[in-house]
Amino acid sequence: MPVQLADLERDDVGPYSRLSASQVNTYRSCPRLWYYEKVLRFRMPQIPVLFVGRAVEEAVCRVLRESPALIHASAPADAHDPAPLDEQGLPDRSVRDGWPSQRLLPLAEKDIPDSKPALLDWAMSRCEKHLPVALERVRLEWESDERRAGEWSTVDPNRCLEMTKAGLKFHIEEVERCFLAKGGPKIDKWRNGDRPFWPAPDGFAIESFPKGHPFATSGAVTWLECWEISRPWFVDPDAAKFSMNAIHPEHWFQGEYDLVYSWDGTVSIVDLKASLGANDRSGDYVHQLQMYAMLWYITHERKEAVHSLQIWYLGHPSIKDIELPTTDELNHMEEELRTMWVNLKQEKPTRDDCPPEPAPMRGFSPGGKPKQAPKMVRCDRCDWSEVCPAGEGSDEPVLEESLQLAGFSGMTRIDTIGSLNPRASIRGELFSVSLSIGDKPPKLLLQQGHYFANINIISHDHKDGGKTWPNSLKKGDQVLVEDAIFSTNWKGEIVLKIDPFARVILDDSPLDESHDLMAYNARRNVGGRVVYTYQKSGVGRNGKTWRRRGLMLMDHTGAMKIEGWFDDWNNQYEMVETGDVVVLANIGLDAWATETRGDYSRQSRLQIIDRVERSTS
Repeated sequence: MPVQLADLERDDVGPYSRLSASQVNTYRSCPRLWYYEKVLRFRMPQIPVLFVGRAVEEAVCRVLRESPALIHASAPADAHDPAPLDEQGLPDRSVRDGWPSQRLLPLAEKDIPDSKPALLDWAMSRCEKHLPVALERVRLEWESDERRAGEWSTVDPNRCLEMTKAGLKFHIEEVERCFLAKGGPKIDKWRNGDRPFWPAPDGFAIESFPKGHPFATSGAVTWLECWEISRPWFVDPDAAKFSMNAIHPEHWFQGEYDLVYSWDGTVSIVDLKASLGANDRSGDYVHQLQMYAMLWYITHERKEAVHSLQIWYLGHPSIKDIELPTTDELNHMEEELRTMWVNLKQEKPTRDDCPPEPAPMRGFSPGGKPKQAPKMVRCDRCDWSEVCPAGEGSDEPVLEESLQLAGFSGMTRIDTIGSLNPRASIRGELFSVSLSIGDKPPKLLLQQGHYFANINIISHDHKDGGKTWPNSLKKGDQVLVEDAIFSTNWKGEIVLKIDPFARVILDDSPLDESHDLMAYNARRNVGGRVVYTYQKSGVGRNGKTWRRRGLMLMDHTGAMKIEGWFDDWNNQYEMVETGDVVVLANIGLDAWATETRGDYSRQSRLQIIDRVERSTS
């Protein structure tokens, strides 16, 4: 099976603490880089090329999902409706009727490709329909991203189309192999309608066909049959992101395969890369696929090994075969990665646990072919070199515990970021409970003595399983709001936010520690070095445009993103540059999951303490 979901009863790791191939590769390239991006959550600039790859892969998968017997070459991109999804965003195996392919009438026989050239022409035409839609979707994502960088005008749609077509051409070669193999060893099962537990997405219900596959024949194998039989497994392009991972049985590692071919009785994992393969990352791709081979082996009870690993470089149309690890190497890799998870994920590592020790650069020519490494160091191209001691910056302490800020009558105490705790457990009585319809959470107002707090439930599911609020809450119930994010709104009212790490429970444990509403300090002063600034905007439900801006701040104990409405920031924000030392006074605390954030309001203040030296040449 290409999908291995978490066992919720046994999963004591959770989705926020798993290791992945990308994290492993980041750590191996530089431990401090991993610390910045995975612990402090620095987010690198989001340039268009990062989104283009997703669009190309999506277009390839949407063509693969379609059938030449149901979709005409000239049909619009939305001719194939999305598959029914369950609450987790997975294709819903409980739904048997109403799947998109079941609602489509088969094409006339003359319109169904019956040769390799005809099938190739059909696939190329479908690429031309799907890619523009996928590109527009990711363009909108890029435009709304707060770390957007570069210009979308640099994206060449024709080049993207060439890469999409290259991926489908490689697949047609698999279809031809299947045709020459007369359908391969699974043809009889396929014709009988047998389907694996996680079949390749094709618009049909997940269960087997009781009367045989609707496109099956009884004679010599057809090109249509080979398209259907050889279709690789891939993530359904309409499924929720990261919903179809393969997760290690012990839950500490996860991965998501691009394509998995198995029509010939062996397993081949393919990674799609919309690139030339001519840079350092080509080395990471090799390690990624070998980790996927380990994951497949472990999730199949150590009884089934991968037969082939391939990288399809679509920017320089070529296939790179990756050396398969031996069984001993797979077991050793698992132990090595488990040790890495213990060191990096089981408990939060410190900055000193992740030294700035970048690995040497690697050289590759187009197609991922190794060549002599470039004469440069990894720090030369690192996004964080201006704040990292291995580059031009420093992440050591830069401020005293208390400062005299201009315009303030007394000294201002500066809290270290690592000491901030935006969460508190509050007990009290429900003063009011709105009607909850379906899965929509109720609006709750908590009373504690003479004081009140709004409970804002923004996540349905708790990280430990179950809902974040009990059913049948009613006015007068005594409750404990556990690990809520303690904040205030623009009116000055107390708001207790409920995310996946918080929940409302009936108060049957009065000895559990809790806070008084008025004793919790929700406003803080922080300071440190600016990592980057950002701005974002959009249109609200009322049709009005909104604008926000913020910055990523770091000190020697941690980092936090601080954000506020565009007009609430004082004029010093316009002068801030990466590396400047600043203080942000009277900010509110906010959070999401394990990430602490800051809320900048009109009562807050930004003060530049020290400007980083800039070259004037």
